[in-house]
Amino acid sequence: MRIGWKTSVTVVAAFAFGIASGVTFAKTAKPEYVLTPAGTAKFAPVDPKNPAGLQMAVLSGDPKTGPVAFLLKLPKGPAPIHWHSSDYYAWTVEGKTKHWLPGKEADAKENPPGTFWFQPGGATGPHGDECLSDSCTIYIMMPGKFDFTPVADPKAPPAKTPPAKK
Repeated sequence: MRIGWKTSVTVVAAFAFGIASGVTFAKTAKPEYVLTPAGTAKFAPVDPKNPAGLQMAVLSGDPKTGPVAFLLKLPKGPAPIHWHSSDYYAWTVEGKTKHWLPGKEADAKENPPGTFWFQPGGATGPHGDECLSDSCTIYIMMPGKFDFTPVADPKAPPAKTPPAKK
């Protein structure tokens, strides 16, 4: 009995799908129960070199791998236009914030507590954020890892590449 190429491809595809599903299942195993009573979240600087800057309190998950849910405490003022590799869901908990897409800063409205937004991740999803109050707290859930990539200033001269050594 001869096995046709379609059968072989189907078996290999099914095997590969099974392996991929197992890896996906292993990565997305059901998380443990978590309860963080109000006022007990432990904040730490996102950048230890800037303790007065952004503060993060991880509520669930791992920011290095995702998924992750956390509170982000921002000092007053704008953050540089930036993007994250993961999509995220955000909700203003305390303070008044602004969130906008590049070129739309003038249209950005003040976001009081209770304001929700979804931001697609990736380099095609740059955006700006600003805390208008003395301090702002935002709840964020990211299906992927937490990162922060500032967008290069389009007006800045290109970086010079040092000459190659001979």
